[in-house]
Amino acid sequence: MPPAPSSERRRVGLAAAGSGALIALIAVAYPLAFDSVLDRLGVRAVSLGLAAIALVPLALRGPARVGRAVGAAGLAGLLLAAAFTEDRSWLRGVLAWVYVCLAGAAAASLREPESLIERGARWLVPEAPDFIGGYCRAVSALWVVFFLASAATIAALAVAGTPEGWRVFTGRTLWLAMAFLTTLEFFVRKTWFRYYARGGPFERVWSALFPADRTERGRRSMAAIAQWRERTASPADETSG
Repeated sequence: MPPAPSSERRRVGLAAAGSGALIALIAVAYPLAFDSVLDRLGVRAVSLGLAAIALVPLALRGPARVGRAVGAAGLAGLLLAAAFTEDRSWLRGVLAWVYVCLAGAAAASLREPESLIERGARWLVPEAPDFIGGYCRAVSALWVVFFLASAATIAALAVAGTPEGWRVFTGRTLWLAMAFLTTLEFFVRKTWFRYYARGGPFERVWSALFPADRTERGRRSMAAIAQWRERTASPADETSG
């Protein structure tokens, strides 16, 4: 199946970015508000309210409907167990399921023409060349492993750990690990492709340390940038040139 047109890529990338931002907001807010909300409203009321919200994706249509149904069903099951037992451990396990769903979404995208990371990359950098696909798939697979490991750790802390240990891991340690992995991947990507299209201060420094013309991938990036600039050059630019 050929890659989607650029307009479709941007639409899909925007949808993926919006979904990712919403999930990130939930992942950040959940551990911060956990105890205060439960102390005020009670385990049963919170669990039943969240269970009702979790079932909303079942009514939505789209190519990912089956995946949404599995995710919503698992989430609703945890929440109903929490409502029945009034045990906060089930609610702590909800966050583990969120990361399982993230891993599932990233893994499912590996069977599609464009992986989850590639969709995001093309939304941020519409002119990105087609040869980034393999690298984006490898990074998507890396995030699958990371999300699954995070889910396993959260679940273990929910069942056998202390509330404080769960709170520290989900509210600080996990996000520091994500920030480290994201930063490391950024430097690896810049060194791997040597794609310097923006020309900002960082790219000027990095291109001096790692010149694009020294590697085959860098030369491919240079050619892709030249083609992109030629396609987007205005008539005035061509005349002045």
